[in-house]
Amino acid sequence: MRRKRTIYFNDARHYYLFVFEPPMSLEDAWRPVDEVAGTSVDTFSYGVERGDGLFYPSKVGMRFGADIQPFEQAAYWRLWHNMQSLIDRGLDPLAVLINRAHEKDMEFLASLRLGCYGDMNPAHNTRTGGRGFMIQEVRDHVAAVLDELATDYDTDGVELDFAAPPGGASLYFQEQDVKAGTPIMTDWTREVAAKLRAHRPDSFQIGARVYPTEEINLSVGVDVRTMLKERLVDFV
Repeated sequence: MRRKRTIYFNDARHYYLFVFEPPMSLEDAWRPVDEVAGTSVDTFSYGVERGDGLFYPSKVGMRFGADIQPFEQAAYWRLWHNMQSLIDRGLDPLAVLINRAHEKDMEFLASLRLGCYGDMNPAHNTRTGGRGFMIQEVRDHVAAVLDELATDYDTDGVELDFAAPPGGASLYFQEQDVKAGTPIMTDWTREVAAKLRAHRPDSFQIGARVYPTEEINLSVGVDVRTMLKERLVDFV
């Protein structure tokens, strides 16, 4: 794994799965990687979820669009059918990108927004008054998705996206739970990091996307200082 890197992030949606007309050609499926191939970018980071469904056929989480059919937005219809058109040909949409990145000499990070609930009980979601990461089921669900990304796919690492809330994902804790929840989040990250690295101890790395100041991160229950001190994450 490169110690110094130039990371390019693609969010999977607005300039990719939302815009192409299905069925998706391989040339279009490769587009996010090919458009930065040959530049200074050596690490391709791909947002595999936006908080309400995964952009690949997960065995442990909900695929995006599974709960909102028939589609009322053309973009969502395109996203689902672009993925499905690849699946119908025996191609996994995520594996297609991973393989292309490696062909172009780029490492691949799967970036996951952690405030995701998929098809779990909506009462757990902080947006509906739930207690989020205070609930073991929520923590186990997100950990299972990360484990899948590390074991079922040839990723070079994962990015824990702590910085998507409040606009791009649900907050991890209710305001009154932040103080008690912060060490819970740290312990969860500690457990997840140990499990993911155990799969490939010599090569797999874990990044974190965080807010620009320590104060903001702590306000949502993320103790970046401890994570870096204990090397729970390799880079931010």
